[in-house]
Amino acid sequence: MPKMIADSSSLILLAKCSLLEIICGLFDVIVPTAAAAEVASDDLVGKYPDAALISNLITAGAIAIQDPGSADLPLSITLHQGEKEALMLAIKLGKPLLATDDGKAIKAARFLRIPFIITPKIVVELLKLKKISFKKARSSIEKLGNIGRYSPAIIADALLSLMEEKDDKTDNHKNT
Repeated sequence: MPKMIADSSSLILLAKCSLLEIICGLFDVIVPTAAAAEVASDDLVGKYPDAALISNLITAGAIAIQDPGSADLPLSITLHQGEKEALMLAIKLGKPLLATDDGKAIKAARFLRIPFIITPKIVVELLKLKKISFKKARSSIEKLGNIGRYSPAIIADALLSLMEEKDDKTDNHKNT
């Protein structure tokens, strides 16, 4: 199974959209130590259902926690510890796909040539893979538009991609 390194923001958003379990079935999801503490501490698990879900997936072995070590990134930007560790872990593991929605982490991933994906794009890809319905994909993108920190252009682009995927499927059925 391919590996995906996930930082705090992507874990939380995928959990809130009820997509995290699907991702865990498609990828070996690995979370750095700091990100796990940021999203699934005992205090958070008692307060937030998404933190409880993430904790349960960690306990079940669907999400692995890994310490990235103490190497430092060759960057001059300031990152939160979870995003920094996610980037370090991605380098350590041979640059698997990095799930992040943090603007600075995205810039760092580009600079370090680490492949990355943002949560709205994950939703589009799940639809393309027929892992979720169009209705679920659309409601997830709309939810991300409300709870995420995305520009209207990113959400509009994701919705457009969903519509194009739906139209492609409809067109394909006309010829069969």
